[in-house]
Amino acid sequence: MANRRRPRREDYTVGLVCALPIELAAAQEMLDEEHEDLGHDANDNIYTFGRIGKHNVVIASLPKGQTGTNSAAAVAVQMKSTFTSIRFSLMVGIGGGVPSPKADIRLGDVVVSSPSKLHGGVVQYDFGKATPSGFERTGFLNAPPTILLNAIAKLQASHFRERSRLSEYISKLKGLPAFTHEDAEPDALFKADYNHVGGGTCKQCSKERVVDRKPRSQEILIHYGTIASGNQVIRDGTTRDRLSSELGDVLCFEMEAAGLMNSFPCLVIRGICDYADSHKNKTWQAYAAGTATAYMKEVLSVIPAAELAELRAVEIIREKRELQSLLDRLPYAAEAPFNSYQSQHEPTCLHNTRVDVLQEIRNWADGRDDRRVFWLNGLAGTGKSTIARTIAREYFERGHLGASFFFLKGGGDVGHASKFVTTISLQLASIVPALQYYICEAIAKRSNIASLSLRDQWRQLVVRPLSKLNGNSCSSTYILVVDALDECNDERHIRNILQLLAEVLLLKTVRLRVFLASRPEVPIRHGFDKMPKAERQDFVLHNISPAAVDRDISTFLEHNLSDIRQEYYLEPGWPGEQAIRRLVKNAGGLFIWAATTCRFIREGKGFAPKRLNTILEGSSTSATTPEKHLNKIYVTVLKQSISLDYTDEEKKESYRMLRHILGCVVVLLSPLSAKSLNRLLDVTKQDMDQTIDGLHAILDIPKDPTIPLRLHHPSFRDFLLGKNRCSNPELWVDEKQAHRTLAEGCIRIMSTSLKQDNCSVGAPGVLVTDLESSWVEQYLPPEVQYACLYWVQHLQKCGDQLYDDNRIHHFLQGHILHWLEALSWMRKISEGIYAITSLESIALTYDCPRLYGFIHDIRRFVLYSRPAIEQAPLQIYCSALIFAPEMSVVRKQFQDQIPRWMRRLPEVQKNWSALLQTLEGHSSWVWAVAFSPDGKLLASASADWAALQTLEGHTSWVRAVAFSPDGKLLASASTDCTVKLWDSSTGAVLQTLKGHSSLIRAVAFSPDGKPLASASIDCTVKLWDAVTGAALQTLEGHSSWVRAVAFSPDGKLLASASADCTVKLWNTGTGAALQTLEGHSDYINAVTFSPDGKLLASASANKSVKVWDAGTGAVLQSLEGHLNSVWAVAFSPDGKLLASASHDNTVRLWDAVTGAALQTLENHSNSVYAVAFSPDGKLLASASTDNTVKLWDVSMRAALQTLEGHSNLVRAVAFSPDGKLLASASIDCTVKLWDAGTGAALQTLEGHLDYINAVAFSPDCNLLASASADNTIKLWDAGTGLALQILEGHSSSVDAIAFSPDGKMLASASTDCTVKLWDAVTGAALQTLEGHSDYVDAAAFSPDGELLASASADCTVKLWDTVTGVALQTIEEQWVTAGTENILWLPLEYRPSCAAMHESIVALGSMSGLVSILEFAI
Repeated sequence: MANRRRPRREDYTVGLVCALPIELAAAQEMLDEEHEDLGHDANDNIYTFGRIGKHNVVIASLPKGQTGTNSAAAVAVQMKSTFTSIRFSLMVGIGGGVPSPKADIRLGDVVVSSPSKLHGGVVQYDFGKATPSGFERTGFLNAPPTILLNAIAKLQASHFRERSRLSEYISKLKGLPAFTHEDAEPDALFKADYNHVGGGTCKQCSKERVVDRKPRSQEILIHYGTIASGNQVIRDGTTRDRLSSELGDVLCFEMEAAGLMNSFPCLVIRGICDYADSHKNKTWQAYAAGTATAYMKEVLSVIPAAELAELRAVEIIREKRELQSLLDRLPYAAEAPFNSYQSQHEPTCLHNTRVDVLQEIRNWADGRDDRRVFWLNGLAGTGKSTIARTIAREYFERGHLGASFFFLKGGGDVGHASKFVTTISLQLASIVPALQYYICEAIAKRSNIASLSLRDQWRQLVVRPLSKLNGNSCSSTYILVVDALDECNDERHIRNILQLLAEVLLLKTVRLRVFLASRPEVPIRHGFDKMPKAERQDFVLHNISPAAVDRDISTFLEHNLSDIRQEYYLEPGWPGEQAIRRLVKNAGGLFIWAATTCRFIREGKGFAPKRLNTILEGSSTSATTPEKHLNKIYVTVLKQSISLDYTDEEKKESYRMLRHILGCVVVLLSPLSAKSLNRLLDVTKQDMDQTIDGLHAILDIPKDPTIPLRLHHPSFRDFLLGKNRCSNPELWVDEKQAHRTLAEGCIRIMSTSLKQDNCSVGAPGVLVTDLESSWVEQYLPPEVQYACLYWVQHLQKCGDQLYDDNRIHHFLQGHILHWLEALSWMRKISEGIYAITSLESIALTYDCPRLYGFIHDIRRFVLYSRPAIEQAPLQIYCSALIFAPEMSVVRKQFQDQIPRWMRRLPEVQKNWSALLQTLEGHSSWVWAVAFSPDGKLLASASADWAALQTLEGHTSWVRAVAFSPDGKLLASASTDCTVKLWDSSTGAVLQTLKGHSSLIRAVAFSPDGKPLASASIDCTVKLWDAVTGAALQTLEGHSSWVRAVAFSPDGKLLASASADCTVKLWNTGTGAALQTLEGHSDYINAVTFSPDGKLLASASANKSVKVWDAGTGAVLQSLEGHLNSVWAVAFSPDGKLLASASHDNTVRLWDAVTGAALQTLENHSNSVYAVAFSPDGKLLASASTDNTVKLWDVSMRAALQTLEGHSNLVRAVAFSPDGKLLASASIDCTVKLWDAGTGAALQTLEGHLDYINAVAFSPDCNLLASASADNTIKLWDAGTGLALQILEGHSSSVDAIAFSPDGKMLASASTDCTVKLWDAVTGAALQTLEGHSDYVDAAAFSPDGELLASASADCTVKLWDTVTGVALQTIEEQWVTAGTENILWLPLEYRPSCAAMHESIVALGSMSGLVSILEFAI
């Protein structure tokens, strides 16, 4: 018999995950066959391999001592990425049972996760958010995959027929004493409120408190339902039962499953080993693990292996589509690869040329040493790019080219670094298929990955994916070719790229070797100087022996001139050896000279010999340097393009046109075709064609006039713009004048081309994603798109002065909205915002107050409305104008462009609020913020363990960050008991400071940047040397946690604030305690000195801020006004303002001298933990547990309008059908009735026991319904205010209600995920509509009452048949719509927590108390 094939990695289709060793042992015993290990993987999991029935199974367990959802998720993700053929997993182990009258759960029983009305089978009971009404659970975990649900259904049917094999499988464990329960304690369930008496057993517990349960015939029962998962052990019967009730009767508690459900298709199987109360013990654990694994084996026994194979085939197709969809999110520079369509005619080295240098590069590329980076550097024109293309082509054909990126100044996407990493990553994904999953994993994890720093992109899209390859699934070595790095337009990016490329040495399993070609420019030389010589190899191209270079150039010339001779039937032997030798000498070692010469001669066609003679005759000069030879050939080419037969006047005009067109070509920021240049420069096609026709030697001029013109070599740009190189005034181009010409052309073409609805889509809700790029290009041709993108940059580079009422001012007044709309269709709004910011900075330097004011308002306008404009460009005339402040200059200028279908506009704030931007990106609470000294950087620290650059390294929460005074260092303090020092420019970890025995709450640099102070809950302050990392002093004296530290401006004093309610002042030189400031009645969270060092401010949990005299310690002022703990304080740079951040969700500004309250900044939705002023004092940053950082303009005041009367948040509003009354519902448990005309309060309806979420009038205006968090609906007499009925039936909060048009039915929507229909007259429940997977927030009847729409937190809207209760349709919504058409996008603060409609009037009530009324003519 042939030997059986050893299973491969792709043969394993089922994954088992266990948490405890006893569970792993039970699972291993269930294997019908155990396989050999497959070898070590590049992850931390250790696997067991085997077979159960016909299924190959891989088993992983959590690391010893680690439990919880995060550990389980980590193990599952690694398993899934390692074994890509796994179709599903089973989480098998033990859990704590929840016996109830509905479920007679005993020890040893098995609980299986199964979907219910409320949950998918598993619910995470400790995941959610704190709200005013208490803890609110959020999120929804996926149900097990269909194949497993079908399997347990089949198995359940077999059990009903008493055809279970459970006992057979359990018997496999009987030979192992550990898995029997004969020696275990008796199965005793104690009453929920009776706690364990003590000891390791329940022998001392009262038998009278044991629940009397009837004996049952079956030893083991299988229970199907909801399993509760969380990160804490439940050891209390009362808590167990309370949570079970809240969650809808769960059957079991455990600690791992929630980590798997949404990342790994999974069925959870738990053997019951205790009752999740204080009577826990371990005697039943082994037996319970055995019953769970026995059931697992029975599940697998009913799943055909063929079904898994079919499922795999379908999933492969789906996975490929999903992976491609994720990869499509990354921006790609199409012209970057060496073999791009645009580069297909670029040459490679001729045979038998560049032999030595190519061989040296091959030896390096194929080597195995640590020299991972090869730098080919050479002067302009020495052939670097041709060599780079040759190497790229050779290794591409050998299957070892990982990626290539050829930079080109002014080449659009290849002229800058923004798409460098993403383009490299996409090429790697194409060349190395095994990388695709890991790259897509990174994209899925961070949807904004393409907008992160180059460092973050490189590590997440290149280094980490490559490091996860095991070396068996791909080639071991790949070459990355980067050409012309010196052509990148930003020196900072050049330095960053060099630092990132050096990180390839960190890769172990796959070797990435980087070939880089460039001129020896300063930033590149310095970058390579920082690399250890053992990690790089250099080759200086212009140091090759002149004889070898001349020989190669001679071969090049012979080859090309031979082609010309044959093409134009020139005499045999032309041009002759002597001519070749003279040309080689004139080339001066520059291949670009030789290439330009050959193109120039070829362009002469039948006159090629004459052109050759022109070059040879002009070569007898004293020019000696290669650059001068190159200048000479460029002058020759340009002069030859002007006919000698022209008159002097005609020659003068021809030279002017030559300068005009060529000057613009060489300074273009992205290439354009001749056709586009005609329009942009306003020249005729005849002038364009006539001018460039003789320039094929220096320009790549395609036959197709729509394909962009390109320079053959960047050295021509240097020549034409360099007055010292192009000494001929007829040819030299003034660079500023060229930019001025382009700026004027851009403004002219935008002024004549742009208009409202640039792409003729008509409907205001059409999304950017609805239009194909070809449609956009039809209406916005390349020259218009170029003008939109680059006009401001050209304006900057020409240096023209701005003044009021100039052409820029007039353009903005007429076309700013049209320009922004066009940018949105082009998906370039970010570039537009950068342009506006640049324009604002230019205007600030000139005396143009009205223009500056307009530009400033434009910036505020576009920042505020960006989410709308980016989605649907025509919303710039709708949402953006409608919701802009009354006094907005843009709104006033374009008031007449607001759609006429808006009859009544909502009341909006008068001026722009203080809030400039909300910075989102952290996945958890933000604890701290700090500006860099120059104000250009803002660092934020979060419980998600990372600062936003992203700096990774701490193993727990980052609680504080601080920049050194020179901005070069960043210090971060963590709950992992360490302080880390980072290089703020590179993100590298410089030092890790260890010494505190508990978590660190704060860090601060001294003014000279040398000492660093850290404060810890170990009650001490430590001083460190910021350069060496040495601990200098430990300051002891506080009797409780030290929560904050601050140096005085002169560095001589250090203030520390503590939970012992005191502030201490220390001498930083001696460490002596100078003063103890007492006065706060609760712990102190923050302390800071004023800029002059005379004042000290402290923030306390007693809701106050105190200002002290730093010299005497006297209390000068106590600032009160916050409604909760004050977490942070900060003085403005001029010392005049004091900002405080509080647990009451606000930031307050105070006059630091008088103590007067100046301003309250309200916009955070949760506690504000940190504040910091920018160095110029104009901006204030605040960090909050709502996961955001907000930037405020401290010179402005925010003022939103509200209807006042409720004592707490307004949750709902509704008009009566006749429009005379308005009802509002609040979390103050009351409903108020208002006169809709005057706004007067008429009645207050009281009776609900909890927040009121919704109100609705009946069509006849006689009834008012209110829905409450007390799970009920009340019907009131709208005239008298009497309560008529209470409708009960929902199991959770009722969030929305609606009457049918005839008033006979009432619909209610609840957080129990259902909608109920009631008889509005009798109060009888008619139907329960089930189908949503999360809270239902809203419900509305169709005008004929036959349909009901419901909106849910599951991001869907469902349409129901009100007679049958059948769900007819599920749709998604986010807008104000007319019929099925989106018409108005709502900004965040106007989005309703409730809404009401009367005819064409819509009232929106928000969580902030804002009520907005809009009227439509549609």
